[in-house]
Amino acid sequence: MKLNMKTLIIAGGVVAAMAAEAVVMLLLMPSAPKPAAGETSESVSQDVADPDEIANSDYTEEPINEFKCTNNQQESNLHLRFKVEAVVKKSERISFQEAVKDRKARIRQTVEKIVRSASPEDLNDPNLSTLKRLIREEVNKVLEKSYVVEAVIHDFSMIEQ
Repeated sequence: MKLNMKTLIIAGGVVAAMAAEAVVMLLLMPSAPKPAAGETSESVSQDVADPDEIANSDYTEEPINEFKCTNNQQESNLHLRFKVEAVVKKSERISFQEAVKDRKARIRQTVEKIVRSASPEDLNDPNLSTLKRLIREEVNKVLEKSYVVEAVIHDFSMIEQ
């Protein structure tokens, strides 16, 4: 009977510790942003603007830069050449241009790092979805503001050597 009582006490202690940890996690975990007046919770949680909204509203495309870099794969080297533009709100156009000008080298370094470390699958994706998402996220981090709602990659060429 002693062994069973000891086991029961240990199991109860473990359950109590897990419950306490769950309560602490609930208290410390950040909550989703609350919608402002007139907004739905869907519009607050949306990270990227709807493509139809971008096409039919006050967004503009602003150039970021032209890039040439090499992606070293196990089998071969890929020489990449492409241009990146950012879709930004027209109301933020001037401040975006100034921010890009002030951080041009850091943006170049960030974009080249993303492309140099991309997998062959990412580079062969016809939409370049992963690259666009990473470029948008990382450029916004460099700019310290979420200016870029979509990254546009064009004039993309890849030569295998």
